Amino acid sequence: MKFLCIMALGFLPMQTVGKPSFHAHNDYLHPRPLFDALDQGFDSIEADVFLAKNDLLVAHFFWEIKPERTLESLYLLPLSKLHKEGKLKNIWLMVDIKSNEAEHCAMLLDQQLRRYPGLFAKVGEKDNAPVKVLLSGNMPRDWVCAGKSNLLRLDGREGDLGKSAQAETFPWVSMPWSRHFSWKGKGSMPEMEKNKLKAMALKAESAKQQLRFWGAPDLPECWKIQAESGVQRIGTDNLSGLAKQKFH
Repeated sequence: MKFLCIMALGFLPMQTVGKPSFHAHNDYLHPRPLFDALDQGFDSIEADVFLAKNDLLVAHFFWEIKPERTLESLYLLPLSKLHKEGKLKNIWLMVDIKSNEAEHCAMLLDQQLRRYPGLFAKVGEKDNAPVKVLLSGNMPRDWVCAGKSNLLRLDGREGDLGKSAQAETFPWVSMPWSRHFSWKGKGSMPEMEKNKLKAMALKAESAKQQLRFWGAPDLPECWKIQAESGVQRIGTDNLSGLAKQKFH
């Protein structure tokens, strides 16, 4: 209702639009997982995981899992090495749980993260740890919200948008593009949809959250309209394409 009222009036409150951050969607599909994204200035990395033999294996589909492609080998160990070498800047690691055993996956992930003291930032605490871990996909929301792990945050959904009191636990809000917008990246975006996009980004900003869409047209036109509208985090499969964009 708030969005509709704003659009009907034809204006939006003033907002400060900064340069968006870049998110490497399905990062593990690139030739050099983690490193291709970091080398091109991305500060968030997404890895899909499945539970298999009490380990977290990285793949998009269950039938693609390989025992050697663990979350630890592809991400945790390389991150630890970069940190020890003083080469790691602050980043987000999104772990998208694909298995049904969400709580088991979260518990196992928490155990693995604790093998690397000083690498992973604690929720609600100011420390120098460079990596914040965010759960997405099949998330054990109740388990995390109950404080079972102080290393895991949640990728919020539409109902979490704008809830500043929950921003430490739900620092991001991710939503499917097609649920909100009919525009597919070609031609001009309808003004009503453009206003809605700006209002959503403003709502996230006011709560100190980051707004992200999945399934958005992975095109320069859509990256540009998101940046101009104040969307805080833009995801892509085209790392070099997004990295070349000049946003102000």
